[in-house]
Amino acid sequence: MVPSDPATVHLGEPHPIGTGRRRALPAGRAVVGGFLVAVAAVIVFAASLAGASNPGQSWIVAARPLSVGTVLGPGDLTSATMRLSHGTAGLAYRQAARVEGRTLAVAVPAGGLIQAPLLASSNQAPALRPVNVAVDPVSLSGLSPGQPVDVLATQGTGSSASVAVVMRGATLVAVTQSSSSLLSPGGSGQVTIGVTTLVEVEAVIQAAHSGTITLVAAARSDGVGPGPGSAGS
Repeated sequence: MVPSDPATVHLGEPHPIGTGRRRALPAGRAVVGGFLVAVAAVIVFAASLAGASNPGQSWIVAARPLSVGTVLGPGDLTSATMRLSHGTAGLAYRQAARVEGRTLAVAVPAGGLIQAPLLASSNQAPALRPVNVAVDPVSLSGLSPGQPVDVLATQGTGSSASVAVVMRGATLVAVTQSSSSLLSPGGSGQVTIGVTTLVEVEAVIQAAHSGTITLVAAARSDGVGPGPGSAGS
């Protein structure tokens, strides 16, 4: 059966376009929060790159094992690159000139970081242990009590003689005998040498019993402490 009016044929109710439920846009507060999170991520990433490109700074450390009472000189110090915490950095040094001439209150191993608490007060001299020994009187010429001296020991005579450094930076406390006859070769000058540790006492006494002791004026660059081959080293 053919409809009398084709125009009246209904093919179904048309569905209006766009009438489905729309997805809600993010609220303004959520947009701002997301933006801040993104910014924070960028900052963290940049900081990580900066840390990777800055492995540390140069700090002053011990160039060799240093004993208690060492008066720090150029030969005792070197530098090493490291990253320190804020608290540790505040106690450390970046310039050797700031600690040269200062005295160690404790022993420091080779590579040990030089920090303020490890140094004796600048106006406080380390306690000295007096050691009485016989020395070559000729070496006393030009030396005076209170002067820093290096202690050397000679073993043997002639071409077979050997000389070794026993102590660096000891203090000549007193010259017990001051007769001019002591200044001739072969005489025996009695002196008191001030050292700071028992190891240094042992080194000086052992050298005095095994050879002839000679004193020379010390230089700051010599440092202090027992020399190579001394007792306790």
